[in-house]
Amino acid sequence: MANHKPIKKSVSFQQDVSKALAGDQPGTESKQSSKASGNVVPQLKSGLLAVPFHNILILLGMFYLGLTSDVEGVMLRGFLTNIPIQIIYNYIVYSNLTKKSKGVNVPLLIGSSIFVSIVLAVPLFVAIVLMGAPVYKYSLKTLYLSLHLSLLIFSPLIVLYNLDLNQFKKLFNEDSLYRTIFHHTILSLVLLTLGGCWLGVIPIPLDWDRPWQQWPITLLVGAYLGGIIGGLLSVFVNKL
Repeated sequence: MANHKPIKKSVSFQQDVSKALAGDQPGTESKQSSKASGNVVPQLKSGLLAVPFHNILILLGMFYLGLTSDVEGVMLRGFLTNIPIQIIYNYIVYSNLTKKSKGVNVPLLIGSSIFVSIVLAVPLFVAIVLMGAPVYKYSLKTLYLSLHLSLLIFSPLIVLYNLDLNQFKKLFNEDSLYRTIFHHTILSLVLLTLGGCWLGVIPIPLDWDRPWQQWPITLLVGAYLGGIIGGLLSVFVNKL
C-alpha cells in the first residue's frame, strides 16, 4: 500500500493583519466618518468663507443706533438691514458648496431662504415663549428676537440643503452627530447661535441695573456672537 503523507495545512494571516493595521492607523476612522458625513451634509470648499464675520458689524450698528434706549425700533431696523447682508452671505454659502445641484435657480433659492426664515419666525416665537420668555409688554421685542434668530439659523441651512428637508433629517441619524456638526461651519454656527442666545439669559436677572440688561438685548448679542464663535470653532476643529 502506498504511504500517504499527511498534508500540512497552513493559514495565512497576512491579509487579515494588513486590514487590521490599516484600520488602526491614526486618522483612518476620522476620514471614514468624514466621508460618510459628506454624503449626508453638503460640504463647503472653505469653512473660513462661511464664518459670519458680518455679525459684528450688525451688532455694532444696532448699538450705535441706540439699542439700549429704543430696543424695539433698533431691533426692527437691524433686522431689515440684515436682510440684504444675509442675501449676500447666503450667495457666498451657495458659491462655496463643493457640489451644486443642476438646474437650481439661485436667486429663487436665496429669496426663498429669506422668506421661509421669516415665516418660521412665528413658530420660533411660540417656542421661545413656551421656554419662559416674557409676554406681557415684551411680546413685540420677543417677536423681533425671533425674526433675528430665524434669519441667522434657517436661511443658511435652507441654502445649504437646497430646501431638501428629507436630506436634512438624515443628519440626525448620524452615529457621531456632534462630531459632524462641529466639523461643518454652517451646522456649528447654527448650534452656537442657539447656544449663545440661550446663555444670553444669564445676565438679565442680575441686579446690576444696566441698560444693556433689558430684554432681549443680551440674548440678541449672544446669538450674533455665538454664530461667529461657532464658525471659527469649526475651522479650528478641522485643522486638528
